[in-house]
Amino acid sequence: MNFLEHFPSRDILLGSWQPEISEAPLKVNNHIHSPYSFSAFKSIAEAVQLALSEDVKILGINDFYVADAYGEFIDECLKQGLFPLLNIELIGISKEDQQAGIRINDPNNPGRIYLSGKGLAYPFKLPPDQKRKLDRVLEESNRQVATMIDLVNKWMEFQQTGISLSVDELMEEHAKDLLRERHVAKALRVKIEQMADSDDQYYKLLEHVYGGAASQKKRADIAGIEEELRARLLKAGAPAFVPEDEKAFLNLDEIISIISDAGGIPTYPMLLDGAGGTFTEFENSKEKLLNSLKSKGIQAIELIPLRNRIEVVKEYAEYFYENGFVVSFGTEANTTAMLPLTVSCKNEQALDERLMQISFMGAAYMAAHQYRYVKEGPGYHIAERGEMEALGMALLNYYFKSSE
Repeated sequence: MNFLEHFPSRDILLGSWQPEISEAPLKVNNHIHSPYSFSAFKSIAEAVQLALSEDVKILGINDFYVADAYGEFIDECLKQGLFPLLNIELIGISKEDQQAGIRINDPNNPGRIYLSGKGLAYPFKLPPDQKRKLDRVLEESNRQVATMIDLVNKWMEFQQTGISLSVDELMEEHAKDLLRERHVAKALRVKIEQMADSDDQYYKLLEHVYGGAASQKKRADIAGIEEELRARLLKAGAPAFVPEDEKAFLNLDEIISIISDAGGIPTYPMLLDGAGGTFTEFENSKEKLLNSLKSKGIQAIELIPLRNRIEVVKEYAEYFYENGFVVSFGTEANTTAMLPLTVSCKNEQALDERLMQISFMGAAYMAAHQYRYVKEGPGYHIAERGEMEALGMALLNYYFKSSE
């Protein structure tokens, strides 16, 4: 059962809420990954506790391909008085853009596109044909990583490192149902840590793992070591690289259809200057980007500001919001690095008042969408953005007053 079923009707919520103009917007993080895909957190509870300690009031889970964590995530949020937003992230391919060499929101792979679904229904349920598509992608991802593990083991044996991995071991100790390349790097890093009694032994073992090349990372830089392991062992040209099969990707129309059938709102994650300061061909003009997204039926965007300069975040977030888009912010937490859940821009620059307001309005919209989907069903008529924001703010006001 969805917790929103017990909330009052729209009329009661709106009637009991009086907006306070001077009231500061609530802190929101609408994009974190959990251990069900890959995360800095060992558990859902740890993520929620960190959000609570930073006064983040609205938290959104955003795992790759899976919604398995929703029940646990909702329970933990309600227990601690946070409002849960339910999202998912899918990876697709545009063959037309791939052939044209156009990068979308993946800096290294032309045609590759990441898309989030925001405000999904709970319990998570798809029509059988859509579930088969998603299951196929999940199976292909796991198959690719299993092949990668076989190649890692052959390389480790050749280098006489004494290290070996297995799918069962990774599933038991590091992953849930979804295996990712990041799990392989983490498992390798943990094994190396366990085998090394000193820093000198640690770096010598890494040198063996890298086929004679020295590491460029500090031992304490856990996320950096894992990225180095990925780059030297698992990426293109490396000894355990396994190319992704086309079966691992859906096209954009299929992704949008799956998100819609799951009750969500298709949302485009912006990379912007997050790849070495340069923009992709798809994103280098905000006007063209807006028109392109509209033509694909996408009217919501999200940013991960910590990888962008604040000037860029302000330019794109304000432009898209002023042109009717729903705008979300998050932090991802998609590496081993344990970073704050308070959203900030590159170089730890805080969001200004306008960005905080846009972030809160985006969360209010998604909260209203989750509520209306539960109360009125999948065919409900989506109101104007201002009406959805007002309902969302009334809903959140009711929730937090009830939680006091």
